[in-house]
Amino acid sequence: MLRYVLRRLLLALPTLLVITLITFGLSKCAPGDPVSQIYGENLSGSLDPEAQARSYEEHARKLGLDKPVFYFSIQSDILPDTLHLVFPAERRKRLSGLALQCGDWGLLDRYEKQLAVCIRTFEGMPDTAFSNSATLRLALSGFISLYDKKDMSRALDSLSMAARSIIDRSAPLVGQISALSDLAVQIDQRNNTSLLPVPSFHWHGADNQYHHWLTGILRADFGVSYAPGKPTVWSALSCYIPPTLLLNGLALLLAYFLAVPLGVDMVRQQGRLSEKWTRRGLLFLYALPTFWLGSMLILWLATPGYGLHLIHGIALRSPWCGSNKPFITWVVENADKFVLPVLTLTLHALAVLAMQMRGGMLAVIGQDFIRTARAKGVPEDLVYWRHAFRNALFPIITVFASVFPAIFAGSLVVEYMFGVPGMGLKTQEAFNSRDYPVLFAIMLISSVLTVLGSLLSDLMYAMTDPRVRFGDKQ
Repeated sequence: MLRYVLRRLLLALPTLLVITLITFGLSKCAPGDPVSQIYGENLSGSLDPEAQARSYEEHARKLGLDKPVFYFSIQSDILPDTLHLVFPAERRKRLSGLALQCGDWGLLDRYEKQLAVCIRTFEGMPDTAFSNSATLRLALSGFISLYDKKDMSRALDSLSMAARSIIDRSAPLVGQISALSDLAVQIDQRNNTSLLPVPSFHWHGADNQYHHWLTGILRADFGVSYAPGKPTVWSALSCYIPPTLLLNGLALLLAYFLAVPLGVDMVRQQGRLSEKWTRRGLLFLYALPTFWLGSMLILWLATPGYGLHLIHGIALRSPWCGSNKPFITWVVENADKFVLPVLTLTLHALAVLAMQMRGGMLAVIGQDFIRTARAKGVPEDLVYWRHAFRNALFPIITVFASVFPAIFAGSLVVEYMFGVPGMGLKTQEAFNSRDYPVLFAIMLISSVLTVLGSLLSDLMYAMTDPRVRFGDKQ
């Protein structure tokens, strides 16, 4: 059995590695800039690209964004292997685009440094030194936001006109703008893209963003959330996990506890009127949308003037986070408020599990070993529960692999409807606020739990039927 478990674990590792690669890749494709999202109010307000880069790099280093993205990179030979050290991200994108258009990274570097010199000099001069400082500021801003080399001529014309606003023609800024214009003209005329198709391979080693992110994940460190206060992702999720585990765990246990005997009994009553109506009722229950089922339960059991009104309100008395109460104490205080959400999830899962159990029993009950047991005079209860039951468990074990991640991920509809502060509600909140680190952490954990659910299913198959692991050896 141990060898079987180890083999399954080894087979799951490549899948888990691919999941981390996909999640990390998606996080890098997410819109927005993490540094601006988290430290936006602390970034430099200067036009100077070098000042912006220093301020940005200081904050990017805290997030590990000053390192290469992966263990290696493949890019055009025009671009340097230290491209990841160009900050901010928009500046890196702008310079990369211009470099691929003109084919000379060194020229672009000199142009960018000269632009920074011009801006620093301009910002250090009083407004009285210009007849119209706003025009010159706008012209310099045009160079900072330049992405396409085709727009270089227009930016040069604007700068040339704006430079006339300098009152003192002997000011250092005049010569600096002239040097910037010369470099801009060279970029505009340069078209050395012969190296563009030539790929260059760069090895960065283990000191990269993915490696540090992956080792952080193994320590339960998912990074920093975009939420106000900049909490860690794990601290942002920790308050929402226990309610979801309780809600979905109870619902799943109750659903299995009810579905297994119900499915077996349906096979024992096969062909009778009670079995037909039970099957129809389960199919009807399965067809009901979860939100409609929850709404009807609220109407019948918790609304004054309708139905039974057994439960007085559905709103939790207080949120667990910030209450300074142990989780168990909070659950006991709100125990009656969990009845309807647990019942809603249980009824929805009950239909699926009971029909799966019925199908598994029907597939087994007609086999030869069942007929042999009956021919030997084994009592009918033992035929079903000792001989047939164990062999009929495969379908509901398979279902367990798919519902296991839901214990963590939660049910968005049910949690929203009943105001349960769980992972489903947190997912919606993170989506609305574009808190991508939290969303990708939830996606990663749910994906890992899906793989673990499949692994648990394999182990349960092996415990239920030894032929599974023995057949694997062959």
